[in-house]
Amino acid sequence: MKRVTEYLNRYGDTYRFTRQKDDSVLVEGDFDYMKVGGDFIDTPGGPFLKIGQQLSEVVNGDGFDLTIEGFTNSENGIIIQTIFRDIDQVDLNHLMDNDVIEDII
Repeated sequence: MKRVTEYLNRYGDTYRFTRQKDDSVLVEGDFDYMKVGGDFIDTPGGPFLKIGQQLSEVVNGDGFDLTIEGFTNSENGIIIQTIFRDIDQVDLNHLMDNDVIEDII
């Protein structure tokens, strides 16, 4: 099942995000004036996408709770390589540090 959502930036440009079977995400839209850095892509008016960022912080829609790991150009747009991180797999033990909690209370 492909999951699709759209992002409307502040200039009225629409970017289409389609989650692929391998959990990568195809982004289609206007990339003519895109800025690219070692760990980010930034289109005029948005979206700004950075390695390590949760994709769900940028786009709404079921199935986009993915962490960005990299970017690749394709004929149809940009492929975002992602990894799915289930909240149960994230180490939250540091939140149980009693010393930190005592300082807050």
